[in-house]
Amino acid sequence: MGDAPLAIVLAAGLSTRMKSKTPKVLHPVAGRPLVTHILRTVRAVGARPLVVLSKESAAARELFDDGTRLAIQEVARGTGDALKVALASANGDRGIAFIVYGDTPLLRPETLTRMRALVRQGDAPLVLLAGEVGTDNAYGRVVRDEHGDVARIVETRLATTEERKLKESNLGAYAADLGWLRVAVERLRPNDTGEIFLTDLVAEARREGKRVPVHLTDDPEEGIGVNTRADLATAEAVMRKRIRDQHMLAGVTFRDPDSCQVDTDVRIAADVVIERGTILEGQTSIGAGSRVGPYAILRDTTVGERCRVENSTLEGATLEDEVSIGPYSHLRPGAYLERGVQMGNFGEVKNARLKAGTKMHHFSYIGDAEVGQRVNIGAGTITLNYDGTKKNRTVIGDDAFIGSDTLLRAPVTIGAGATTGAGAVVTKDVPEGMVAVGMPARSIKKADRRQKKAT
Repeated sequence: MGDAPLAIVLAAGLSTRMKSKTPKVLHPVAGRPLVTHILRTVRAVGARPLVVLSKESAAARELFDDGTRLAIQEVARGTGDALKVALASANGDRGIAFIVYGDTPLLRPETLTRMRALVRQGDAPLVLLAGEVGTDNAYGRVVRDEHGDVARIVETRLATTEERKLKESNLGAYAADLGWLRVAVERLRPNDTGEIFLTDLVAEARREGKRVPVHLTDDPEEGIGVNTRADLATAEAVMRKRIRDQHMLAGVTFRDPDSCQVDTDVRIAADVVIERGTILEGQTSIGAGSRVGPYAILRDTTVGERCRVENSTLEGATLEDEVSIGPYSHLRPGAYLERGVQMGNFGEVKNARLKAGTKMHHFSYIGDAEVGQRVNIGAGTITLNYDGTKKNRTVIGDDAFIGSDTLLRAPVTIGAGATTGAGAVVTKDVPEGMVAVGMPARSIKKADRRQKKAT
């Protein structure tokens, strides 16, 4: 299937140590399932992924609707057996293969590029990724020969006291020549537990007199594998720091970086300021010159340029430019605020569009509505959109003035330039330019909007 590298992603592990019914590779890190991070990494170097799942982790299939090849390891017989399963599904592939784990979300594309270069240099059919991660871990220790290549990998439980002191550990990523790999994997034999281990490939290469070079990463954290909830938290912290650092290098200011959480797919333009305690999730994007926080939560929300969002929660919302939100406001899915809208404390908008220049300052709820331009929504205004059976829509025309504590029983239309008095309960349409007062409200006269605008 061409000369593009093959990336074998071993994702058949269970969640035994995580005490979870969810397959391990589906647990999220920075807003995305574990395995999708490694898929993004291998694709960044032009590799075509082939993912090995177990029957128990088959629920992860839902992630792979983009042509990713899958193979199923029917019985858990170790990582070497999982590699055999993968190679059986890759008969047409040639060239170089990466072998990586689905629970290593921090592996970087540049690392795979360097490992591939070492394989291409000539007589090295296998390259191993190592890192200096200290001596208090369960990673296999890398023992080098006099030429600096791998002599063997010693499992920690079998290592001598001196071998446990070795600084370099096997981080579990490999690059290999596919032709050699197909032959070598058939020579691997089960150990006393009946499992076949990937690390035995090193011994196979050495037995043939082949070199096994080491790529020693300058970022040992990229080898972190997730086996426990504590590992998951560690990977999450490292990933989120990387994300923040990338944004800061691109011109984003974080007032207190460690207090902020930003998901992988969030987009932030230059000259945005993120205040402390802010959480940005999902497909959120923020335009240039905006300021978000402190203590704001934005989820799958689009924020335009020069906006201000303070101490509020926005979910599935869209803000055009120069919109001001908060503090303590809530935008729910379907909220769309046009240019220059101002929304103050303890306001809520759901499935509604507020057009340019509208002001909604205090303690109001606007749901299932269309609000015109330059409308003033008084404190305590509520659209009564649910009649016990279905949601109904409220329409408010341009330049309307909605008095404090107005209740709008949908379906209802407030005409352009109309006014409702404080405490009005509006059950019928209010014509353009009219004033409606009372419980239930009735239209009594033409509104003098010039006087209203002057106060």
